[in-house]
Amino acid sequence: FTITQLIGLIFALTVMIFIPIGQKTGKLMQGFGPLYGYTMNILGSLLGVIGFGILAFFHAPAYIWFLVAGLIIISVNYRKQGFILSLLVIAAIVFIVGLSEKEILWSPYYSITLRKTENKGVAIYINQLFHQKAVNFEEEPATYEKYMLTYRWFRPKRVLIIGSGTGNDVWVARKAGAEHIDAVEIDPLILKLGYSEHPQHPYDSDKVRVFVDDARSFMHRVHGEYDMIVYGTLDSHATLSVTSSIRLDNYVYTQEALQEARHLLAPEGVVVLLFSVPTEWLAVRLLETARSVFGSQDTRYIIMDEYLFNLMIIAGPGIKGALAANESLSNSLSSLPARANITIPTDDWPYLYLTRRGIPHLYLSSLIFLICFSVLAILIFSPLKPGKINPLFFLLGCGFLLLETKSVTTFSLLFGSTWIVNAVVFIAILAIALLANWLVKSRQLKNPRWFFGGLILSLIFLYFFPITNFLRLGFFIKILSASILLALPILFTSLIFAILIKGTKDAGIALGSNLLGAVIGGFFEYTSMIWGLNALYLVALGWYIIAAFYLMRNRSLAISVK
Repeated sequence: FTITQLIGLIFALTVMIFIPIGQKTGKLMQGFGPLYGYTMNILGSLLGVIGFGILAFFHAPAYIWFLVAGLIIISVNYRKQGFILSLLVIAAIVFIVGLSEKEILWSPYYSITLRKTENKGVAIYINQLFHQKAVNFEEEPATYEKYMLTYRWFRPKRVLIIGSGTGNDVWVARKAGAEHIDAVEIDPLILKLGYSEHPQHPYDSDKVRVFVDDARSFMHRVHGEYDMIVYGTLDSHATLSVTSSIRLDNYVYTQEALQEARHLLAPEGVVVLLFSVPTEWLAVRLLETARSVFGSQDTRYIIMDEYLFNLMIIAGPGIKGALAANESLSNSLSSLPARANITIPTDDWPYLYLTRRGIPHLYLSSLIFLICFSVLAILIFSPLKPGKINPLFFLLGCGFLLLETKSVTTFSLLFGSTWIVNAVVFIAILAIALLANWLVKSRQLKNPRWFFGGLILSLIFLYFFPITNFLRLGFFIKILSASILLALPILFTSLIFAILIKGTKDAGIALGSNLLGAVIGGFFEYTSMIWGLNALYLVALGWYIIAAFYLMRNRSLAISVK
């Protein structure tokens, strides 16, 4: 299988699972008024996201998810023919899944497996790919010297470790004499494995403070100065495709992220960036990003062997003093090469692993296949036929998918790329949709034109509003102001949709058209790889303006919703 074929197969199997669910949902909604049925559907989605949050919080294994889904199916169909057979099939599926994952641990982000190594360390694999290793430094003296290299030249007392993982960097900082260590790790299970599985038990010290948090979120909130900030080898740099888009570590390696790190440094502090670089251009990009923040004179690097990490960048105001005091440092570290013409990752274009602005061929071919497959599935297995597509609901679907994506990425930047933040964002979006439905029903709202005006103005404002202004605010003020501002376009589009769905004669055609629009909107989401994430507001604005003009031109439709 090629990657494209594998993605296509997984997608097709997923679609086949959801087709009967979608058909059942559509038939059930025919027994209610369009707005009431749509409200029940949103309420179910809201409960589903809350359920996801609860299961993720308790690190539930896969068989528990299948068990919960099976119980829901049983509760709906217990009076119907074939109930006993369904019960046996669900029990068999839960048993098989449980048996197949007996050696797998589940975090809120991925599956984790452990393997003991010959030198009494522990290798950690996520989703079957090597992620990191809890090194037994007593058995690996060469690895100890590799980690300890920066501490030979710098003697930090206060150290911040971003992406502390199972604790390799923490233990080395302790051995080097650091008196205060702040360790930040996004995955609670990997942190737990550091406590229980690491041979040196690096976290068992009063000198270490542990924070389960996203790196950028922590840096927004922390106060004080650090003598050294260590960027651990976040994510699985060497094994995952360099064409990956948003990942847990993307907002960590942007220009703005390094600027925040610089502000947290003491007058003689340094940032140490450890990275497993699979390609030369990625090393160049990281060096140019560091240069853009710290300057050529305060940035040095060293290329090392490929074991665990092969690039070390040291940057910050402390470089000059260390070079003057230690001649061997000048011989060990290389000055930056001539400036390279390469795109630097920013918070607006955080795609560290894309070689240049644009949609990679792998993405493009996969997206075209998935869109064609999705459109065919909708047209074949739903009452939606080419001549019956409702253009207005189609356009609203295109715009809403883009708006939802931009909301998730913005909140990830402001509050962290954690599963909790993502769950809260989706809960908030669904809650806003429920509020809009209630307002339309209770206040008898019938004219969507004013809300189109509010939607268009809010999108224009958000496009020009510098999101970095939120970062300077306190946490509670930031969450209040950001939530209100980012919720405005979601509220306006939800009100528009609720008014229109209430007046529609065929809810199935309307929702099918909306779903088809969401598929197309998902394709346009990837234009952010070309123009940046903020441009998604403009792309969504374009779809909504077309929808507004369509509503104005079709007076019969406008009259039906008044």
